[in-house]
Amino acid sequence: MIDAEPSLRAAEGLPAAVLARYLRSAGWDSRPSRVPGVTIFSKTLPEADAPIQVILPEVTGFSDEQRRVADVLRTLEVVEERSMLGIVDEARRLGGDWAAAE
Repeated sequence: MIDAEPSLRAAEGLPAAVLARYLRSAGWDSRPSRVPGVTIFSKTLPEADAPIQVILPEVTGFSDEQRRVADVLRTLEVVEERSMLGIVDEARRLGGDWAAAE
């Protein structure tokens, strides 16, 4: 079983739109999903047979936004081989004015 508590704590106060900016800056491709306001991000790693995909809402109002941010943070921690907190810090720096991201 996955202990989601650390990633949920790391996701607190980090809007999904800010994390989406981070993903784009890190070279992830994006495409809209079938759900308006939700984006599918993908990235192909040299050692992978298929692209890694994560799903993230980019508009406010999704009740599970924090859980989706936490899911993406757990994935990034493994893919980037660095701490979630480091990823969150960088996303916040890149996010600039959070109000503009929402």
